[in-house]
Amino acid sequence: MNRFTVAAVVAVFAFVGLAAGGVWADEGKDGKCTIAIKGDSPTAKACTKGGRAEAKKMMKEMVKEAKAKGQKFTCDSCHKDLDNYELTKNATEDFKKLEALAKK
Repeated sequence: MNRFTVAAVVAVFAFVGLAAGGVWADEGKDGKCTIAIKGDSPTAKACTKGGRAEAKKMMKEMVKEAKAKGQKFTCDSCHKDLDNYELTKNATEDFKKLEALAKK
């Protein structure tokens, strides 16, 4: 490989790394909850405590508990978009079911 090719490859990797880092950094800056911000549900408490990252951990744990009890839930069955967590039409109803399973 000549020097130009090596420089081009390094530049591409640097650009991709910076771009990906920027995307992840933006998620951290805007990690505020916008959905589960009221009430005393485990998810609302997690949002208050640690924003979206903490809420996501809590939701994954609840889904895991439901799965252990024979019920299947997935992130995209309740969320249209996993970047902004916009809810589907059935999300509120399904969340109540998930929450009930997790409490048992």
